[in-house]
Amino acid sequence: MPTSTTGSSSNHSRSVAAALPVDRSGFTLMELVVVMVLLSLLTAFAAPRIRTSLFTDQLKASGRRLVGLISETGQEARRSHQPWEIVYNPDERSFHATPGGDNGDTGTGNTSIRPVSLPEGVRVVDITTARSGAKKEGELVLRFTSRGYVDQTLIHLADDSGRNMTLAISPFLGSIRMYDTYLDMDQERAQWQ
Repeated sequence: MPTSTTGSSSNHSRSVAAALPVDRSGFTLMELVVVMVLLSLLTAFAAPRIRTSLFTDQLKASGRRLVGLISETGQEARRSHQPWEIVYNPDERSFHATPGGDNGDTGTGNTSIRPVSLPEGVRVVDITTARSGAKKEGELVLRFTSRGYVDQTLIHLADDSGRNMTLAISPFLGSIRMYDTYLDMDQERAQWQ
């Protein structure tokens, strides 16, 4: 006659489970809630400061917009196979990209490249090129060849709090580096060595 072991087996597993020690080293719901509240408070206090430093730093934002304008103008010169210029107008406090070149042809001036205007607290200190040195006054011009090449150029920006920024444009590599200080040509060249 067959015997059923189901009842005795389940009793045996319950007695083994009762004999094993229970590990209670996990976190309680209350502890998890407290940690979540503390993290929320820290985030609430830190987020405005992070947002302020990332989005309201007018000097860095202006530098990034100017890097975009320079890159886009170099690409447009290569695409159209004609020289282009970026002209800084100190009266308007803005950089404009226009077709034009050494032959006096300034093109139509109709371009899809948006100008970059500087905010009130940011100013151009000077534009330094390898050929002509530093120029601080009047219209400042950055010329691109029909192949998109430009002289080695440093654009120096500053803000009202006394911070400086240097945009270093490499003539053939098409790279633009941003430095959080005022660098002259010799210092910028040393950065690459």
